Amino acid sequence: MRTDRQVVAATWLGMLVPTPAVLARTLLTCYALSAALHLATISLSTLLPLHVVELGGTKTQVGLLFSVMTVVSMVVRPSVGGWIDRYGARPVILPGAAVLVGTSLAFHAVGTPTALIGLMAGLGLSSGLISTPASVLTAQAAPPEHRGEALSTYYLASSVAVAAAPPAAFALLQGGGMPLVFSIVTVLAVVIGLLAVSLPPDVRRTASGPTRRLRLWSRHALPASGVLILTTMGQSAVYAFVPLAVIASGKSALLMWFFGLYSSWLIVCRAFLRALSDRVGRAHVLEPAIAAFALGLFLLALPPTRMSLLTSAVLLASGASVMYPTLLALVVDRTPEPERGLAMGTVSAAWDFGIVVGAALLGFIIDLSSYRVGFVAAGIAAIMGLTTFLAMELPGREGE
Repeated sequence: MRTDRQVVAATWLGMLVPTPAVLARTLLTCYALSAALHLATISLSTLLPLHVVELGGTKTQVGLLFSVMTVVSMVVRPSVGGWIDRYGARPVILPGAAVLVGTSLAFHAVGTPTALIGLMAGLGLSSGLISTPASVLTAQAAPPEHRGEALSTYYLASSVAVAAAPPAAFALLQGGGMPLVFSIVTVLAVVIGLLAVSLPPDVRRTASGPTRRLRLWSRHALPASGVLILTTMGQSAVYAFVPLAVIASGKSALLMWFFGLYSSWLIVCRAFLRALSDRVGRAHVLEPAIAAFALGLFLLALPPTRMSLLTSAVLLASGASVMYPTLLALVVDRTPEPERGLAMGTVSAAWDFGIVVGAALLGFIIDLSSYRVGFVAAGIAAIMGLTTFLAMELPGREGE
């Protein structure tokens, strides 16, 4: 007879081995779609700022690159979710792949910063048309008891691609310049189209019964979206202001350690904890995850040292690794089947909205005061997100 310690050890070791249910053909295709899309978009996002500057662009124009892409993606995601509920994933992903092919080819022909900024709208549109259907299909195709693991595996694929894309992009740049990078993105877009075509035509759709009026958001996703907006305001601080704050302190050498540990630990946590919410419950994962993320933001407000930055990186990555997949799984669990695409589109748009608003708001706070105050404000926003989540969960707990 096994001891309690052996049972716990077996449970944790068992989470290292993927459940066969999350390795079904449709789910593997979704993981591949996520990896290919992020390899393409992150490669471009890494190099296009340098390309804009090379063409004589300003810092403002560099900022607009990402604003245009994010805003377009944010606007289309809820509508895309509704289309998935009506038509399924494949008819939405294929136009997204076509837009990505056209955009990557157009990059060869433009030679001004303004034109490059305009093409970022194509990247935002293709990202919304590809990533939202792929994530919705992942949630729908996975058995409910393994939904958290499937979504975490989906975002694990994207995390690995995000980590691999920048060094790969710089290698391509050295080997053949921006034309080679644009060509590889075109190839990845074609691969995405082929993956979409390979999806079985009988993949279950969520829509049934008479067609309902098109809506811009799902009320079932609004509480979770509020939580996500508040927490992702802090997420924008990690990438937008940590480098500036550390460089301003004269300790730029610490940045390599911070971002190296953050990226690698996030991947490790996503791999190791991907099935945790299926086993212990969504709320029992989200509450400590948001709390850890908030604490990591508060640590950034301290004078930067190797210990404070590395501790912050571990806390931030630990929280971020499970927050978004688990919150998505929770929303799908609680949303009627005919509306799950719209609900996931609403949550995805909330992520983009939090990044856009958070970056602008925190930048304004930092301009008025200091980096320290900005990071404290980001931590307070995350605590407000945790408070919102606890309030959202309280009625259900009172009924237990």
